[in-house]
Amino acid sequence: MSRRVVHLARTYLTLLALLAVWAGYWQVVRDPDLARHPANPRLVLAEERIHRGRILDRHLGVLAETVRRGSRTVRTYPEGEVFAHPVGYRSLLLGKAGLEAGVDAHLLGVGQLGPWQGLRVRGDRPRRGFDVVTTLDREVQRAAWSALGARAGAVVVMEVGGAILASASRPSYNPNRLEETWAELRWSTGSPLLDRATNGLYPPGRPFGVVVLSAALSRGLITLDSPLDCPGSQRGRLAREILAGACDHALASLGRLLGGRVLWETARAFGFGKAPTSELPVADGELPEPEADPAQLDRVSSGRGGVLASPLQMAAAAATVGRGGERVQPYFVLALRDEAGAVAKRPAPPAARILAPEVAAAVQEALRASGTPQVAAVADTVRAGGLPVGWFVGLAPARRPKVVVAVVVEGEGEEVAAVMAQKVLPVALRVIP
Repeated sequence: MSRRVVHLARTYLTLLALLAVWAGYWQVVRDPDLARHPANPRLVLAEERIHRGRILDRHLGVLAETVRRGSRTVRTYPEGEVFAHPVGYRSLLLGKAGLEAGVDAHLLGVGQLGPWQGLRVRGDRPRRGFDVVTTLDREVQRAAWSALGARAGAVVVMEVGGAILASASRPSYNPNRLEETWAELRWSTGSPLLDRATNGLYPPGRPFGVVVLSAALSRGLITLDSPLDCPGSQRGRLAREILAGACDHALASLGRLLGGRVLWETARAFGFGKAPTSELPVADGELPEPEADPAQLDRVSSGRGGVLASPLQMAAAAATVGRGGERVQPYFVLALRDEAGAVAKRPAPPAARILAPEVAAAVQEALRASGTPQVAAVADTVRAGGLPVGWFVGLAPARRPKVVVAVVVEGEGEEVAAVMAQKVLPVALRVIP
């Protein structure tokens, strides 16, 4: 009998210990994550006592602000659906998304403190969060939005240093009517809640050739004057024309020459297969592990199988070339402002060199051969989900790049994507000194 009692006592003690560990895990280890989670209703309710900071574009135009209506405060979005995806939303019922979630602590004015600690410390004083000045430009964003028209797709415009000027995605939604249209938005076949600029994943097609060419040049396997393996071509073509189209076989051959491991390492260095550091949630994309299967390597090298990337990732890859081989981290926040107007600028994320300057210069030359005298670019039409998807990735001006554009359009070809880019780039170049 005593053995049973002892065994039962041990069982209860073990269960109590497991319960203590479980409770400790959630209260200590996971507490910071739960406190910051956009769907935490306790945090959202506590915020009702704070005048949340505004989200501004780079010229201090208002993108999101808090206004009082009767006895309650309401978050409003003057630009509506045009900025819906990058700015996001803040809702008592639905939580937060976009920059509203990504820079939440700054908008609440709790600085380096965790949200709960900041709310407690400042519990008896009037509270006002910081205004967040973004890198976004209303004029460029509106141009990108207008260029997309009614088509599904995305446009990302970025300075070569990484500052995002525009991040437009269609279909979109009106954050001012989010709660009343939520059910419709969630079940819409067009996926308007999906930010195609940062989380839409597509086969990159020929624009992935920037990675293949960079790897081959870096290892001295070819020069820009090397002849291309391009069956069916009516004239001899050189490697400087490898991004100009109609010769995907050359990219596949170059990929086999490099080998899967080298190609994978170069693609990872460019940022494929992992999310760029950003204030917004960004998709990792897909980059298959190196494989011995030649057919798979051919598909990866031509960007038509295995690899998936977002427009933001493609813009970042082009910016690396435009910056002379330094890989940049895209960013959305320029500065913070307090209620007195004092500004604290945020430094740009540091760049890391992944290509020799001469290699980056050679890839730029190949992009100029593929593009126009004004825009160094590469474009392609791929298949995704049984539909055509048009890509255009470019640097402007062609010889001294300041701006990168990445366009993806669903259900259309590269020609449509190129026209969209041509509408946006002049606007972007006007706002960048």
